[in-house]
Amino acid sequence: MPKNSQLPICRRPSYHYGNIDTRENDHPSVFRDLTEREIKCLLDFLYSDTSLNLTVAEKASVTSNYIFVADLYLPPKQDVLKYLDNGFPQPEREARVMIFRGAIAEPDVIELIVGPLSNPSGYRHVPYQPTSLPFIDRPYTNKADSIGKVVEFLDKKLGDMLFHLYGGRLVNCGDRCLISNFVHQLTSVLSGVEKRRFFWSLKHDVEYNLMRPLNFAFLVEWDLDKFSLPKIWFDGHLFSCIEDVLQYYQTYKHDIQKVPFPDVTQNSRRIVKSRGIPPFKTPLRDPQQVSPDGKRYNINDRHISYGFWEFDVAVTPMLGPRLNDIRYKNERIAYEISSQELANMYSGYKPSEYTAFFLDNRYTTGAFAKYLVPGVDCPSDATFISSSYKMESSDEPLVNAHSFCVFELNQGIPLRRHHAYRKFVHSFYEGAETIVMIVRTIPTVLLYDYTMDFIFYQNGVMETKVTASGMVATSWYGRENPFSFQVDDNLMAPLHQHMFHYKVDLDIKGTKNRFETLDIEPVLTPNEVSEDPDATIVQNMFVKRLKHSELQGATKFDFNSPKYLTFVNNNAKDKFGNSAGYRLVNNGMIKNILPPNDGNNPAVSWSQYQVAVTKYKDSEPASSSLFAHSKNPVFTFQQFIDDDENIVDEDLVAWVSMGMHHIPQKEDLPVTHTTGMSRSFFLLPYNYFDESPGMAVNNAVRIDSVEKDGKTESVEIRRYGTRNYVDCIPKKNPFEAELKENPCLVVQC
Repeated sequence: MPKNSQLPICRRPSYHYGNIDTRENDHPSVFRDLTEREIKCLLDFLYSDTSLNLTVAEKASVTSNYIFVADLYLPPKQDVLKYLDNGFPQPEREARVMIFRGAIAEPDVIELIVGPLSNPSGYRHVPYQPTSLPFIDRPYTNKADSIGKVVEFLDKKLGDMLFHLYGGRLVNCGDRCLISNFVHQLTSVLSGVEKRRFFWSLKHDVEYNLMRPLNFAFLVEWDLDKFSLPKIWFDGHLFSCIEDVLQYYQTYKHDIQKVPFPDVTQNSRRIVKSRGIPPFKTPLRDPQQVSPDGKRYNINDRHISYGFWEFDVAVTPMLGPRLNDIRYKNERIAYEISSQELANMYSGYKPSEYTAFFLDNRYTTGAFAKYLVPGVDCPSDATFISSSYKMESSDEPLVNAHSFCVFELNQGIPLRRHHAYRKFVHSFYEGAETIVMIVRTIPTVLLYDYTMDFIFYQNGVMETKVTASGMVATSWYGRENPFSFQVDDNLMAPLHQHMFHYKVDLDIKGTKNRFETLDIEPVLTPNEVSEDPDATIVQNMFVKRLKHSELQGATKFDFNSPKYLTFVNNNAKDKFGNSAGYRLVNNGMIKNILPPNDGNNPAVSWSQYQVAVTKYKDSEPASSSLFAHSKNPVFTFQQFIDDDENIVDEDLVAWVSMGMHHIPQKEDLPVTHTTGMSRSFFLLPYNYFDESPGMAVNNAVRIDSVEKDGKTESVEIRRYGTRNYVDCIPKKNPFEAELKENPCLVVQC
C-alpha cells in the first residue's frame, strides 16, 4: 500500500445487516418501556383527575399526593401470546403508576394501572395486592428524606464540637464541609417503629467523600415532615440524645481522637484517579475492535435481531434490564428474562453496619443506568440506546442517554476447535472463533456499579451475567473486629454479601414444559475383565428425575448430589425418544447461610435457593417487592413455592439466584475492580437440535494436508467465504465532543 494512502471507513456492505434505528416508534411494541410522548400523555390525564388531588413534582412534599414513579404495565402473558403467535390485536399499552398519598388523613401508597397510553381514559388498582400499601415502608424518596433540616439541627447543637474534632461544619462551611450521604433504611422488621434511616457516618466532603468516614453516625426517625434522633453513634459509643453526646464530649474531649480536615493530593489513596507507575512507560493506545463489514445486527426501536437471535429489550426504572420474546431460529426459547433484585446484606460491630440491608430496587435501579462511556463501558463501535422514565423529581421525562449498549465481541477463545490425529500424525485442524453479541447496562446504585450483560452465542447458547464494581462501603475502624480488615488509617470496609436474582420464563417448544434433573450417582458394576469373578468397579451413572411440584422444584445445591437442571417439552421428541430441552447452568450460585426467618431475611427468601421452579401465574410477576421488607409484606417469594402447585407439563418459570461474599481488602481502595467479581448463568440447548447449530457459523477455519506420493506437500485452508483481513478503519466516535457540548448527559447538572 502506498505510504500516504489511508484505509477507508468501515461500512455495511449489505442492506440485510446494520439497520439501526433507535428512535421512538409511533406504535411502540407491547414490551417497550414508556416513551417520552406516553409519559406526557399519562401525566396530563392524571393531573386532570381532581379526585387524585395530585401535586406536581416541583411543588410536592412529603405531605402531598404525588407520583413517585411510572413504568410499563405488562399485559397478561396469554393475551400477549395470542397477539404474537395467533394474529390477535396487540394488547393496549398501559402504565403502572405508584402514588404517595401524604395529604390524606392516614397516608398510604397506591398503585394504579392507567391506560390506554395512546389516549389515557381510566385507571384501576394493580391486581393481586392490597389497594392500600403502608406509607412507612415506601421506598427511599428525596421528598420525604431530605437531610437538610437534620444537618441544620445537628450543626446548631454540635457544630462547635464537630469543628473542634474534624475541622469542618455541616452548614455555612465554605470549603470545610462535613457531609452524610450514605444511608440505609432501618426496616420496620428490625426497628418495630415508624420510618427510620441510619446515616452511616459523617464524612469530610472532599474526593472521595465516601472513603472519608468519621466516628459519628446517627439514626433519624421521620413522622411526615418532622424528625427526631433516637440514636447517635459517637466515639465508639451509642447515645440516646444530643445532650448525652455533648456531656460525653465535654468530659473526654482531650482524649477523643481528632481527624484534621484532609489536604487532598493527587497521590491520596482515597481519590479515584489513575496514579502510580504505569505498566507501559509510553502511553500506548489499547487494541481496538474493528467490524470490517459493519454492524451485523439490526435494531428497530427496541427490537434487536442478530444472526438467528431476536428479542425485545427494555430497562425498567425499578427492576432494571428485561428481555422479552427471546427467539432462536424463529422459535421462542424464553418469554422473559429479567433482573428481579440486587441485594446487599452487611455485617459489623456498629448498629449502622449490622442493620444495613439494601434491596436496590427501592432506589430505582433501572433509572440509575446512565451514560455508558464508549471505549470503556462498551466498545467504541457499540450502538447506544436511551431510556425515558417518569421519576419523582420532575414531570419532565428523565431521559438517560446511553442507558444501554449493543455490540459484538470476539471473546478471544475458540467456539470449537480440534486438531485431529491419524496414526499419531496431525491430519487436519478445524476451529471457529467465539463471536457474541452483548446487550449491556450498568446501573450505579449508591456505591456499587453493576455491569449487567445478556450475551448471545452463535450456537444457541445464552448467558446472563452480573459484574460488581464501584466503591466499598466504609466506616470508622475504631477497633479490631471480625467483620473487616483495617484497610487504611481509621478505615474499615465491612464484610457483606451481594445477591442477584433473575426471572427466566422458559417456553421450550411452547408453554407446556417439565423440569427434570439428571442426577449423577455412583453405581456398583461387575468388572467383567478382571480375573477375579467377584471383582466390581464403581462408576457414575445418571438418573432422570421428574419434579412434580414447586417444593420439589426448589433447588438447594448439594455437592454430594451433582445434577443437570433441564427444562424439556415432553411432546417434542426426536426419533431416539429424547425430549427437546434447554439446560440451565448456574455458575454464580451462592448459599445464604443466615437463618431464613431471622430479621430481614424473609424479604429475600429467594436467596435460600440457587434455582427455584414455579408454575407461571400472572399474580406472580416478580420475586421482589418494594414492600418486601415490611412486618406485613405484600408477599414473600417463599409463598410462590409453598402453595406447591403442579409443574408437570405447565408453563414454567425458573428463578435464579447468584451472588458472592465480599470481604474487602486494601486492593479494593479506592474502587473495586471487576476482575473476579462476575457471576453468570447459562441457557444451553439440550437435545433441542440434531447437532450443534454452531456448526453453521461461517467464521470457521478448516486446514487439511495436501499429500502427494505419500508425503505432505502443502495444506488446503478453507474459510467458508469469509475474508480474513481488515481493509478499513472504524468511524471515529464523537462522544467527547458531544459531552463537552452537553455535559448533562454524564454528570448531574
